[in-house]
Formats: sequence, structure tokens, C-alpha cells
Amino acid sequence: MIKEKFNIFGFIYNPNNKKFLVIFDTPFLLISFAAIIEEAHWFVLVIFFMHALNTMTLLIKPDIFYHSKGEMQLMEEESLNNYLVIMTSVVGIGCLLVSYF
Repeated sequence: MIKEKFNIFGFIYNPNNKKFLVIFDTPFLLISFAAIIEEAHWFVLVIFFMHALNTMTLLIKPDIFYHSKGEMQLMEEESLNNYLVIMTSVVGIGCLLVSYF
């Protein structure tokens, strides 16, 4: 996996990596669910449902998940990385605000 020319699209959309993606998403589902049990908040519910939708799509309808590869490749890999950094920052800041208030 550690290569100079690692292709994230090839890794994510490889059906052989399905178990890895589900295992990778499971802790986020559990943490979100635990946070909802502790204190329900709309922001945490959105995060939970995003992870749940992703995992359920991958498990129940993998053809839909793998069919979206063409749409994702229209974005350049650099743009995708920037998008992921922005989304991670927004979610992190949102979680901090939820815990503060």
C-alpha cells in the first residue's frame, strides 16, 4: 500500500477491499452511536447517518457503491484530498462545539 504512485481510487473501489472499508467505518459508527446515547444532538445524528448510509450501501448494494467510481474519478485526486481535509475539519470542529455547548 505504501507506494510512490498510490492510487486511492483503485484502493477504495477495489471489491477485494470491501471488508477493510467496513472494518474501517465500524469504529466511527460505534463512536457516533455512543455519543447519541450519551446526548442526542442533530450534528452527531448527521455524522452517524452518513457513516451508516455508507456502510449499508457497501454491504447491501455494493454495485451502487462501485458504480460511483466514474463520478469520483471526475474529481482530481488532489481535489478529493482537499475535500476530505475540509470535511474532516468541519466534522471535528462541529464535534468540539457539540461537546462544549
